[in-house]
Amino acid sequence: MNNPTIQAILSRRSVRKYLSTPISDEYIQLIVNSGLYAPSAKNKQNWHFTVISDKETIEKINGLTMIGMEKLGIEKEEGYHVFYHAPLVIVLSSVIEGYSGLNAGCAIENMAIAAKSLGIDSCIIGQTRYMYHQANQVDINRLLKIPEGYEHDCSICFGYIDGDAPEPKPRKQDLVDYIR
Repeated sequence: MNNPTIQAILSRRSVRKYLSTPISDEYIQLIVNSGLYAPSAKNKQNWHFTVISDKETIEKINGLTMIGMEKLGIEKEEGYHVFYHAPLVIVLSSVIEGYSGLNAGCAIENMAIAAKSLGIDSCIIGQTRYMYHQANQVDINRLLKIPEGYEHDCSICFGYIDGDAPEPKPRKQDLVDYIR
């Protein structure tokens, strides 16, 4: 079957090496809109996206996250970068209630698939939650423009791959049962 949506889903990989080439505003808007059109429980759409292409802000978030990881005893190799030097990061936050995690997951995956369909790769980042273990939450939320009453969910970085796409990992077996 030659279906572009299925192809984008099956070819998407978590990429950890990016070119510094910026992503066009047009493509950024398409990616963001794809996230905004994700399903949400009871159609609450109670999420907020902080779209960051400013290198200085990306580096600041990287630094805050690394310090938070250090304080928790999580060690990374020298030169590690939380966003793998990607030129675009989107931080998702939401009103934490009921299905907010599921809603964020739907939005982030919509954005990842939309990006892949545009020739842009991505990596979903959960580590940004560690930045809250070393700094004032209000200061971080102000930096990230997270609205009052919302909390950080996760992040995703985007960019053009530097090198070849990673090979798919083998899929686990016996994960599906059909009842017909």
